[in-house]
Parts: sequence; structure tokens; C-alpha cells
Amino acid sequence: MYATQIIKNTNGEDFTMAALVMQVNGFQFQVKVYIALDEGSDYYRIYGEKDGTTKEYHYDISFDELGDVLDLMIETGGMTNEEYQAKVKDFVCSL
Repeated sequence: MYATQIIKNTNGEDFTMAALVMQVNGFQFQVKVYIALDEGSDYYRIYGEKDGTTKEYHYDISFDELGDVLDLMIETGGMTNEEYQAKVKDFVCSL
């Protein structure tokens, strides 16, 4: 995990955002994730980078929603708790 700045083009203008970068290897998502603060709106944006291509996945996320959005995106993907626990158990047993 490290901090950086990313430049995104919106409506023909470049703007810079501070971002936290982490490599994730979850059940649903296995890429480099950028969690960027859009200072103009005080909301977060989530980008994923795979094979050199960056894609925006979520935007206008408030700080109190950030953990849930990341969990759904990376790990649970809308699975029920029972489905998720079964998947974790299968994964652990396969080690």
C-alpha cells in the first residue's frame, strides 16, 4: 500500500487527486485499486488498474460508505453471509 497522486481527465480538463493504492487479491477482484479523494466534492472515487488500463468503478462515495463499498467490490460481491463463509471454508481447505 502506498500514497500517490493520480491525474484524471474530466470534461476535457485534467485534475489531480491524492490516492491510496493497494494491490488486492479478493474473491471478486484481483487488481491494483486506487482510492482517490475528489477534493472538489469531498467524496471518494475508486479506480481499478489491470494490464496498464485504469477504469473507474465507483464515485461519490462518502467516508462512512467506503469500507462497505470496498468489501462488496473486492471480497463479497453481493454474496450472502452463508455463501461467503462457504467460499472462505473451501479456500482454506484447499491450502
